[in-house]
Amino acid sequence: MEDKENDEKLDCVNSENISNDDVIGESENQKTELDKSAEDIQAELLKEAEHYKSIAQRAQADLINYRSRAAQELEETRRTIKFGILGRFLSVVDDLARAVENVPDEVNDDWEKGVSLVLRNLENALEMEGVTKIESLGLQFDPHLHDALMFEETEEKEEGLVTSVIQEGYKINDRILRPARVVVSKAPAEQTQNDKEEGE
Repeated sequence: MEDKENDEKLDCVNSENISNDDVIGESENQKTELDKSAEDIQAELLKEAEHYKSIAQRAQADLINYRSRAAQELEETRRTIKFGILGRFLSVVDDLARAVENVPDEVNDDWEKGVSLVLRNLENALEMEGVTKIESLGLQFDPHLHDALMFEETEEKEEGLVTSVIQEGYKINDRILRPARVVVSKAPAEQTQNDKEEGE
């Protein structure tokens, strides 16, 4: 009986040893799984952090682009308003220039000087805003700067030259505020016909 009891104790001890090994093995497996899942969680958190960082960077870039676009639109609006306002003053300058050029003889000299002074002050104010006259008289016709209202046949001048200015043109910096309305020289019809016959 004693042997039997010893065998049972031995079995019990063996089973405890097996159980402890199993427990140790299982706990190591759990630890490995925990380590893996901790690594997975850490990797997932890093990935999520990168995602939110990317979103924040895009939002910041969008904000910078929006500010730039808003500044450009504001500048364009200012330029458009400035063009509109300055364009309205050009007709006043034209009227004052015509008044100075066509002063009747019976008008007082002081009145003429006063109108000339107003014209000069208005032209100076426009110059301070960057408005300048387009030089046209005697220059080659440029469709970007001039509107040809008439052609004048002449042998005295080269074809395509501005012979007279009907209405002054103005530009602000490099943009045309109003093209100059001009008369352009043209070769006489007889001369043009002779040139065509010579070419044939």
